[in-house]
Amino acid sequence: MRLVHALGAAVAATTLVASVANATLTASLVQVPVSSSAANAIAPGQAVRTYQLKVTQNAEKFDVANFQLKLGGASSTGISGYMYADPTVHDNAKALNSSFLSPSTSASFYDTYVTSPKFNLAPASNADHLAVTGSADWPVGPGSSTAVVPQTGSNSAGNNQNLNIVWGDPKGGDVSNNTNTAGDAGSTYAIAQITVVGSTGGFINGYFGGSGSANLAEYLPDNLYLPILGDINGDKVVNQTDLAAVNQSFLSTGPGLPADLNLDGVVNQTDLSFINQSFLNTITAPAPVVHPGASLGALVPEPTSFAVLGLGLLGAISRRGRRA
Repeated sequence: MRLVHALGAAVAATTLVASVANATLTASLVQVPVSSSAANAIAPGQAVRTYQLKVTQNAEKFDVANFQLKLGGASSTGISGYMYADPTVHDNAKALNSSFLSPSTSASFYDTYVTSPKFNLAPASNADHLAVTGSADWPVGPGSSTAVVPQTGSNSAGNNQNLNIVWGDPKGGDVSNNTNTAGDAGSTYAIAQITVVGSTGGFINGYFGGSGSANLAEYLPDNLYLPILGDINGDKVVNQTDLAAVNQSFLSTGPGLPADLNLDGVVNQTDLSFINQSFLNTITAPAPVVHPGASLGALVPEPTSFAVLGLGLLGAISRRGRRA
């Protein structure tokens, strides 16, 4: 079986949306509302926020993601919290769950997980459509064969502060065995979900790629910011500016209000309490990362071997190539 370690040019992402020349995949981090009943079930009396990493497909399909998140950042003061892992659906081994089948009012709907676009509905087999090969090998790298994912048993202790994982869809280029094909042009799907309990935030680094022949790495913006609680303007500190934003729009209603911190459609006492809980909290981003100057370290097998090879060898061969 012949394998080729495909290389490409380094790509520097400079906006909220990761992109390369003629890119057919883009990604964004989007906050989604959490129902009050679910938030109360997850952590009574604490702030609960959910963010989704979404990918938009055009001419090609999402295949693989290399992803690191550390809540709290390189240095921080006054912030605390963890990623929620629902005890009823969360899979500590694969960080995959069935929460998308739950009603949005249930706690399990907001579990922290990774998946493939469309959750690969009706796959030929579950093994065909999700592979977790280990921890991310960039920018910290090299990674290990074991992914770091939230654990359900440590939710209450606040120890779930790291997510470090390589995952993807080994059938990404196999249209005959995948209901979610490259033909889903312009469609946007969640490939990861992160639910944060408490005032903490963090910084995401990584890249993703698709089924195109070039298979170039499309880097997320360096230190993509998952905000600390109450940081409305994204300056990494909760201060008078954020408090003023809530006061200026107090009792305003409607979608998309910047001061509506829990996305319930109204700026009210809840949003003000979030500011008060986090007032003067700050977080510092890690040093800028250096792109490794390669594509995905992707494997390009003989056409007949792709279905057998899948994504399972990606992390190991990629890491071996970078050590050489």
